[in-house]
Amino acid sequence: MKNNETSSLQPRENILFTALKLFAAQGLARTTVRQIAKEAAVNVSAISYYFGDKNGLYRAAFTEAMPCPVDDIKTFNQSDLNLEQTLNILFNGFIEPLKQSELVKLCIRLHMRELIEPTGLWSEMINNDIAPRRQTLLLALQKHLGLSEVDDDLHRLAMSIVAMGVHLFVGRDVIESVCPQIIDSEQGLDDTHAALVRFATSMVEAEATRRKAMRA
Repeated sequence: MKNNETSSLQPRENILFTALKLFAAQGLARTTVRQIAKEAAVNVSAISYYFGDKNGLYRAAFTEAMPCPVDDIKTFNQSDLNLEQTLNILFNGFIEPLKQSELVKLCIRLHMRELIEPTGLWSEMINNDIAPRRQTLLLALQKHLGLSEVDDDLHRLAMSIVAMGVHLFVGRDVIESVCPQIIDSEQGLDDTHAALVRFATSMVEAEATRRKAMRA
């Protein structure tokens, strides 16, 4: 989504995208409803109609704007997935949003700002989205490795796997500087997706080998 495309958006989307840009650049406290209304070329009453108040608009910008493959969220919670399917869905949640470059950059900036200027929404995201996904990954790893319980090393393995996807977001500027070809096209992103699944599978296999050697 480009900045000059806001005029073609529906009113609610226009307000949401405009607010996302301003919140990402200035934060919640320094952005006013009147400023958002002016930038979006709408009446202040339109913001109240769609979002209630500034906090409601901020919540929507934080939780709704990031493109997310909805079907994958539902599928990811299924208990009958094998390891490869779980990893594919996990990394799809990182890769697909990157195909909407401008929007994702703004969402990442807002999420990073939330970390240093917390409003409580990051904690909600951890509890409602991140933690359940992590638990699903842990259960898939536990099943694949044949473990009776989730131990600390399994948490470390899950953390390392997820970190590869997270780096695509938080390390985006570095990637664009040193190897932009791996994320600057759909083909590049699809190849990166496949590579992440391959690398994560190798990590799991290495952990399985380590645990087997410890039992010997």
